Formats: sequence, structure tokens, C-alpha cells
Amino acid sequence: MVISSMSCQWSYTTQLNFMAVVDALIPSSVVTSNCGCTVQYGGVPLSIWEYLLMSIDSLPVPLTEETSQLLDLSAFHIYKKRYPLSFLIYHPHTSQALFSTLSRKDRLRAINLLEKLMVPSDSFPVPYKNNPIIVQIMIDSLYQLTFFGYYSEWFGYGETRIHSPAFSSLRTYPVSWAYTGYPGPSFGYRDFRGFLLKMKDLKQE
Repeated sequence: MVISSMSCQWSYTTQLNFMAVVDALIPSSVVTSNCGCTVQYGGVPLSIWEYLLMSIDSLPVPLTEETSQLLDLSAFHIYKKRYPLSFLIYHPHTSQALFSTLSRKDRLRAINLLEKLMVPSDSFPVPYKNNPIIVQIMIDSLYQLTFFGYYSEWFGYGETRIHSPAFSSLRTYPVSWAYTGYPGPSFGYRDFRGFLLKMKDLKQE
């Protein structure tokens, strides 16, 4: 996992929650074949969580901290259902990164609960509070951006990925290209433009 200097702009607990999202959606796995076993890297080793944070913070109103709190509230909802007799009390500060403490299966469940609007929204942070449309849009975005970042050339940009597209360039071959069999960009194909016409052919006419 390569961490850029931009990671300092987000709190550590927010980074943990977004790592947990990416790890739940695209975990690393071991692929077996006749040649043996190989590791297929998931989203966390390829720093897709950082792509997720940058994408959400590029909105007109950055929502990384609020989205992290949204995930924590869903995790708290799961804990509360699992231990109904306990004296669990949610607090925005003491419950930070609660989502990241869930198992991978429960993390997917917590995301699914938000998507289906099964977590009370009156305690959500603004602008998610009592606003189910924005909640569903954000959850959809978490799915879409995670997979888009994973199957794009994001990791291959190396240290230049924190820059705008005009100032970023590939530094290494993106691992996900190998997983999908993508041959890489083509800078031009030969195109049939007709038959070659020589001067002697014109004279015959």
C-alpha cells in the first residue's frame, strides 16, 4: 500500500473507515491454478481508499468526515441490535472508526442497512440527517467509485495521482489491468484509407 502526502488532510479514523469500506467491497484473495497459488491484490493495497476520499472531497461540499460518521452510526446500529441489554451510547467522538471494527461480513451489512434506509436518520450528520435521497446517492457512490478506481489506472499513477489529470502520468503498470486482461492504451491504430494510386496509373487513364 502506497500512501501519498494527501492522506494527512484526513483524520486517521476517517481513513480507517474508508479502508474498511474498500476492503469489504474488494478484498485481497488467493487464486489457485495449475501453476500454484497467487495473491490477487484487493482495493486497500492499491490505495483505492485514497481515491475514494479524494473523489468525495472533490464535491462542492466535501463529505468525507460526515460519510465516515454515517458509517459509524450504521455500525453502532448493528452493535445495538446484537447486544440489546448493553449500555451502548453513541457519541461522534468516542465512536469514531467504529465501522472499521466490524467483520467484513458485518461491514457489508452496515452498508446495506444504509442503502435500504434501515438506520434511523434523525441522528445522521448534516446533510444526511432526515435526507434519505442523499444517503442513497452516497452509498451508490461508494460502490461505484471503489470499483471504478480499482479497475482504472489509478494505482499506476504512483506519486503523481494527487495531481490533476494534466499533471499526472503512469509510473508503473496498473495491477488491475493484468487482472482484466486490458492491454493498455493504444496511441493509434493503422487505418485502411484506400488503395495506393501511383502516377503511372493516372497516365493510363
